[in-house]
Amino acid sequence: MKSAVQEYRNADIVVRFDPRLCTHSGHCVRGLRAVFDVQQRPWVTVDAATAGAIAAQIEKCPSGALTYELGDGFKT
Repeated sequence: MKSAVQEYRNADIVVRFDPRLCTHSGHCVRGLRAVFDVQQRPWVTVDAATAGAIAAQIEKCPSGALTYELGDGFKT
């Protein structure tokens, strides 16, 4: 069975989204619209902000549906 987890990456950050966990609180979209835009495909554009800004916004995700891994291998 194929994993439902979506992955978006560049050299600085890997963003993972698990739609099974998402509660649609909208924190990501309202907080960093340049990166998280549900009207676009793909809906996550990791090149639209710094890895630090993306990581900081993901930290606010109340459901844990969004996670990240920094390019140096550090994961939260």
